[in-house]
Amino acid sequence: MKHLPSRRNNFIWLLVTLVSLLFCSALFAQLELRAAQILVNISLMLTVIIAVWSLHEARSRWLRPRSLIPAVIVILMIVDSSIGNDILAAAQLVTMFIFFAITIYLAWQQVMFTGQITLNTIFGAVCIYILIGLLFGFAYLMIEAFFPGSMSGLQSDLWQKNLDDTIYYSMVTLTTVGYGDITPTAPLTRFLAYMEAGVGIFYTTVLVASLIGMRLSEYKSNKQK
Repeated sequence: MKHLPSRRNNFIWLLVTLVSLLFCSALFAQLELRAAQILVNISLMLTVIIAVWSLHEARSRWLRPRSLIPAVIVILMIVDSSIGNDILAAAQLVTMFIFFAITIYLAWQQVMFTGQITLNTIFGAVCIYILIGLLFGFAYLMIEAFFPGSMSGLQSDLWQKNLDDTIYYSMVTLTTVGYGDITPTAPLTRFLAYMEAGVGIFYTTVLVASLIGMRLSEYKSNKQK
């Protein structure tokens, strides 16, 4: 039981899951598998389940085990794997966006308000950074689903097959790199692009300042003892 997620190691589990999701989406795209849609759905279902599992101690009605949003996501993924439908696709994107937003909020609470810097806290900060990239990635996919042609460089009509491209674009935008092979062509996607770049800079600045402040506070507290 000691290997199960707890406040001491929950972000290690979550980080491994998120990196696995990124790798799998890239691998499926690289191999050009016909079953990519189903495989991406399975990867996302596992990510949702483990995210809920790893954050099970968080005091939130949204991410308790068997909560509504994760259950809806899993059901939509299962149905979509057997029945392709534009409405189902849009519903999946919206629920995944909401889920990642709530996950970021809960992870932020655990990382920034524990008052201690541990290895798990550092992993949590990395998890939040990846989750922000995923959040914006699904935001781009949502806009593309409702307004086709909002992103240039996407090769498929299925969002599962575009997931790797949008994650790639989102992460390089978050780091303010930008290579130009995928570009936003609509006002909403351009808005998201510059907002994400700003969030990336803001997050790293606040994170470093907060961790230094927590470390100094912990040092002074230990020194007074």
